Amino acid sequence: MLTILFLSFFDIFYVDATSEDTIQTDLEAIAPGNSKRTAEASLRWLASQTSQNWLLVFDNADNVDLKLKRYFPSCFSGNILITTRNRELRHYTAKDADADVKGMDLEDAKNLLLVQSRAENNRGNQALAETIVQVNCCFLFGFQ
Repeated sequence: MLTILFLSFFDIFYVDATSEDTIQTDLEAIAPGNSKRTAEASLRWLASQTSQNWLLVFDNADNVDLKLKRYFPSCFSGNILITTRNRELRHYTAKDADADVKGMDLEDAKNLLLVQSRAENNRGNQALAETIVQVNCCFLFGFQ
């Protein structure tokens, strides 16, 4: 099941969005090895990956003063996920695309993921949602 999760994206990039320095450092690491290692070069490279389904995760993006949008690749391809405890950052999402998540059990988290992704609620998607929730809880929140 983890194979299915990771195969749905060409690549997944995690950016620590707690400060401008951590964002810059993590973005610089995205550019391919033979490219100039800057945040701007990485954003241009992501924007050029129009045939790839990538995921860019901005984790712990709680500071509204960071103007997070300037770190979004200028393109219509790829996916961006922002984790935050600051409701003021909802303006980065489409209408009703944000979710207030706290203290959920596995079943609630799976259902929320299916609703927010507008995925059909069938056995296959339930299994995939469970894997995604388990992997993200472990990675993003340090759960074992």
